[in-house]
Amino acid sequence: MLTAKTFQSTLLLLLAVSSVLDVSAVQDVAQSAVSVNGIQIVLSQETPGASSKTPRFKLEFRNVGQNDLILNLGMMLANGRRQYPTAVILNITDAQGVHRRFDLIGPGGIAGRVDPFVLPLPVGGTFSIPLDLSKYWAAPSKEFDYKLTPGTYWIEAEFLGKSVSERDANIDSKNVALFPYWEGSANSNELHFDISSH
Repeated sequence: MLTAKTFQSTLLLLLAVSSVLDVSAVQDVAQSAVSVNGIQIVLSQETPGASSKTPRFKLEFRNVGQNDLILNLGMMLANGRRQYPTAVILNITDAQGVHRRFDLIGPGGIAGRVDPFVLPLPVGGTFSIPLDLSKYWAAPSKEFDYKLTPGTYWIEAEFLGKSVSERDANIDSKNVALFPYWEGSANSNELHFDISSH
């Protein structure tokens, strides 16, 4: 007969083992992401191993270097109320080995103010953004209506860091063009995921 004390002990043991496995999985993912000039980007799936029609991911920026960093992630509208990390692209490969690049679908039209999406990232700091595949499209290959069909895929995120030009800075915030931005390209680890048929 399972007593309350035995049940409690068993539950605590299972929770402890689960936590260790989760931490181990995160560490394995992080180790496969290469750092570039002080920055490391780590891609993870919200529900690892789960099959879904629209998988969701999380991209984490990590400053693993010796200096504080400033990143230009993209653009912001409505005084920062709407943020678009357009500097992040997704490279997806299907089971047939066909590679496609996916860009973030931006706003349909811009009528007001546009600001750069500037992120200060101190040494040891992290910042994460959600990645929803339904908000990305295969624009570079002009497959604007392309949808991921049921099957197996591999995904890798890429951050394209660049500075903010004086022309891109608003007249009341020209100083953002003077910041020493992280420039270059950094790739995340690669993840396997499945698209379900139902």
